[in-house]
Amino acid sequence: MPRFRSGGAESRRTLAVRLFAIGGVFALAYGILISRAFFFHLKDNTEIENLAMRQYRTAIKRSTERGNILDTNGRELAINVPSESVYTDPRFIKDQKKAAEVLNSVLNIDEKKLLNLFSSKRKFVWIKRGISHEQAEAITTAGLDGIMVMVENGRSYPHNELAAPILGMVGVDAEGLAGLEYQYNDLLLVDTERSNYGRDARGHIYLSPLDAGDKKGISTLELTLDERIQYIAERELDEAIKKSKAKAGVIVVLDVSSGDLLAIANRPTFDPNNFDNYPKDTWKNRAISDVYEPGSTFKSIVIASALDKKKVDTNQMFDCENGVLKIGNAEIRDSHPHAKLSVADIIKVSSNIGAAKIAKKLDKEDLYEYIKLFGFGKVSDIDLPGESKGIVSYPSEWSDLQYATISFGHGIGTTPIQMALAFAAIANGGELLRPHVVKRIIGPDGATVYQRERTIVGRPIKPETATLMKRLLERVVEEGGTGVLAASSDYSVAGKTGTAHKVSSKGGYSSDKYYSSFIGFAPVDSPKIVVYVGIDEPSGYYYGGQVAAPAFRDLIEEVLRYQNVPARNAILTDSRNNIDMDSSNSSLIEGGVVNLNDAVKEKKRNTVKEIEGIKVEYSDDGKWRIPDFTGMTIKQVLKSIGNAEIDLNVVGSGIAVKQKPLPGTLVASGIQCTVEFKEIYDGI
Repeated sequence: MPRFRSGGAESRRTLAVRLFAIGGVFALAYGILISRAFFFHLKDNTEIENLAMRQYRTAIKRSTERGNILDTNGRELAINVPSESVYTDPRFIKDQKKAAEVLNSVLNIDEKKLLNLFSSKRKFVWIKRGISHEQAEAITTAGLDGIMVMVENGRSYPHNELAAPILGMVGVDAEGLAGLEYQYNDLLLVDTERSNYGRDARGHIYLSPLDAGDKKGISTLELTLDERIQYIAERELDEAIKKSKAKAGVIVVLDVSSGDLLAIANRPTFDPNNFDNYPKDTWKNRAISDVYEPGSTFKSIVIASALDKKKVDTNQMFDCENGVLKIGNAEIRDSHPHAKLSVADIIKVSSNIGAAKIAKKLDKEDLYEYIKLFGFGKVSDIDLPGESKGIVSYPSEWSDLQYATISFGHGIGTTPIQMALAFAAIANGGELLRPHVVKRIIGPDGATVYQRERTIVGRPIKPETATLMKRLLERVVEEGGTGVLAASSDYSVAGKTGTAHKVSSKGGYSSDKYYSSFIGFAPVDSPKIVVYVGIDEPSGYYYGGQVAAPAFRDLIEEVLRYQNVPARNAILTDSRNNIDMDSSNSSLIEGGVVNLNDAVKEKKRNTVKEIEGIKVEYSDDGKWRIPDFTGMTIKQVLKSIGNAEIDLNVVGSGIAVKQKPLPGTLVASGIQCTVEFKEIYDGI
């Protein structure tokens, strides 16, 4: 018999209670979970949503699309092109050594660096951005596990170096780094946010951006720059630097009436398609960032100020001290001594002493006020980054010597764009304008969101003073003026030469380093453009009238012809072979100069031979076309003639300023060619 008896009914009740309690706990927990899930479903909980998104999304910084940059006629200057990049998810690399070897051979990246990247704990690692299509194909063909190629948007500049410092460039993440690309980055960039890419269940990235349909619209920049004029400016600057063996240079072409920049040429420069291969110094826009002592071009500002204040008149005479003026223990000198000169002749021959005496007619405060009114010592508010305001000290700080030297452009610092705007104010009747590079911004929907407007910043001189200054500056390029090599046979020209000693790193001024320039406008009676040509550290000849003026003349003539501005001399055109001939040579004489019909036949047989950059056209029967000798030395003229049977008649010495027959004339062997040479100087 059992010793103990079990209470069957009681035990069953106990078991049921226990089971009920356990079931109740589970039911309560399940109810809580259901209610919380229901709560989260109804509640807008951003934190929970973000947590969920991170389970199957990841953010990758990639190059995005940018808006195009166009010239004033709609020609493309900066566009988008496909760009390929290689990346890795190190978790999926099966053979790191093999992957490193292959990538080293294709991308020329050090294997140790690659292995270091492969050891990263991150799930997405860039290896190299912006690789070539051939490199991308080689990597894809290699079939490396964990190594993948992504197609991004790249930036392309179709004309390479053309206008590079103005356009700027972008980095690998499509962020603007300089120039317009930097200035208008927010408008040009599609999306500055990171792109979200999907993950699969194992965390592997698949390349289909989940937010691709939510791109922010981009804008297009339409510039005031003219691609054709920009090309002309850069070509002429290259030629001027080559001839003068200079270190650097800049050309500014400005529309007189609107303030629009038509061209800005910089040398040295760079190719924004591969800017990393160039020194950083080549990236800058010298026209707005570099400050120079302007030299004698600044005499125009001082004389205009004195005339406007009615402190002098054009016929007033000044004693120029035969070339030497003592101020304290210092001396001011002219390159050529003069006795008495009128105000008109002081600017024509560029007398430092005459300019200093004219400045003395204005007190310091008045001169300072005019300098500021002309826009010096402050930024012009051009729509480009990196503009310098120049250097203009307060008149209370001027010594007697600086008071005098400012009158001929020493002791003051200006930028090329400031000089161009000041001369535009003289050319347009006295209005200082705000300069523009961006003409229009076109929004994503094609509507114009910005249109540049003509903005008058100030009126430094009265219209009648501006008219008077135009006549005085026109005399500078006439016979006896320092700018004779800037004179054009096609258009009336006004301007001023400038030659400034550069500051030495050891203190004071260098004795053999100069900044040489010419600035002017044309046509004089109805100015269209202002052109500034600056040549930094020319070798040999260094006066602005020698190294900068010829480039100014050539550029003025070609740009105005391109703009369909009528030349002052009628042109007779023979449509049969498109030969342009000046009206003064239309009746060509026999026996030395061939007639028009012969010229037509001659052109068909001509071949072009280049002698040290000067094109001389020879014909098969001994006739040849006279080149333009202007600006050459006697030695250069002789070299350009070569073995041709030409009787060269040399008059004077220095630089060629005139010739007969005129450039382009076809002559027979034995004809006499007279070339007049003169010493060209500037009153530095």
